[in-house]
Order: sequence, then structure tokens, then C-alpha cells
Amino acid sequence: MDEVITRMAALLARVLEEPSLAHETTADTNLLMDIGIDSLHMITFLLAVEEEFDVEIDFESLDAVHLESVKAFCHFALDPDGQ
Repeated sequence: MDEVITRMAALLARVLEEPSLAHETTADTNLLMDIGIDSLHMITFLLAVEEEFDVEIDFESLDAVHLESVKAFCHFALDPDGQ
């Protein structure tokens, strides 16, 4: 999971054009409260995640609870069935 968090942090840093996020983002970082990602950046981030991890994200199922931490988002985006 650590490698996945590191890759997510790198994507966030790239999308938000904030290089420091690559090193400051942890599994517990809240995407809304700590990073303050807005809707436009969120769409760009979701598309980047789909490309980076070769997954399809169910945008309609995305909820605020999935953004409470990078770890929660990883589980939602990469393991939507909880397996």
C-alpha cells in the first residue's frame, strides 16, 4: 500500500502543480480539508488515476467519505469491490 500512496501523492503533486505534496502527502491526508482540492482538479486527478493505475473509476459512486484520506480514496478507486 505504501507504493500506491506514494504514486497517488506524486499524481496529486503533478495535478495541483505543488511539488511539495509528493513528499508531504500521507495515507491519512484528507483530500478536501488538508489539500483543498477543487472540483476541476479532482476531475483531472481522477482521470490521471485511471490512466496511471489502468482502472475505471465509478464517478457516480464517489462520495466525500472516499476523500477523507488518501488511503480511503485508494480503496475506493483501486478496490471498489473491497477485495
